[in-house]
Amino acid sequence: MFASLLFAVLAAGQLALAGRCALGLRATADRLFVVPALVCAALAYDNAILAAGRWIGAGATLENWSAPRFVAHLVLTPLLMPWACAAAARAGVGWARTRWARVAVGTGTVAVIVLGVACELTPLTLEPREWAGTVRYTTAHASPAGLLPPVLTVVVVLVAAVAVWRVRGYRRWAVTTVIMTVVSAAMPPMLLTNCAELVFTAGVVATALWLTEQSRAPGTGAPNEFPAVR
Repeated sequence: MFASLLFAVLAAGQLALAGRCALGLRATADRLFVVPALVCAALAYDNAILAAGRWIGAGATLENWSAPRFVAHLVLTPLLMPWACAAAARAGVGWARTRWARVAVGTGTVAVIVLGVACELTPLTLEPREWAGTVRYTTAHASPAGLLPPVLTVVVVLVAAVAVWRVRGYRRWAVTTVIMTVVSAAMPPMLLTNCAELVFTAGVVATALWLTEQSRAPGTGAPNEFPAVR
């Protein structure tokens, strides 16, 4: 039961981040909030289903409600790659503003989504699993295509975040992405991975807020010309 409660807390945290993005989008109309909002909302749903599985129990209802978890991971998570490139470009990272970078990241994003959908979702076969008192549905077969979207996404985001740190001196995004990278590489239980996801998405949302605030600061010139970070 304790694990279920922790998943519920994580769901609330992700939902709060999605709500903060929605408020930022409403206040500024800055599209940089769109992808983080979608990803955080999807992760809120993911954790909510993991939290509720204990009480719903294995069966058709939980299986049907679990399917969107895998669709979101395969389709929405890779969108953080072009988002990271756009964020780095907004921060003044030279290579992120080039056409080849946008094309490479866009092509990679489409490729991993298509590969993930083809190998994991057609068809999507789920089976019930129990862990620490929780009940969830997971894929009956594992393939590299299912691991590629999150792994490649974290790598691209890490490269962009480190570049922003070097160019602008903004560290939070890089630090939270490094935490996600280390935890993912260690392959801990799902609960710890989802905790790292909350840290990671918090860094992404904080970065979107920082970029928006910087671009709207008075006396900075053009939207992409930021003052030095102190």
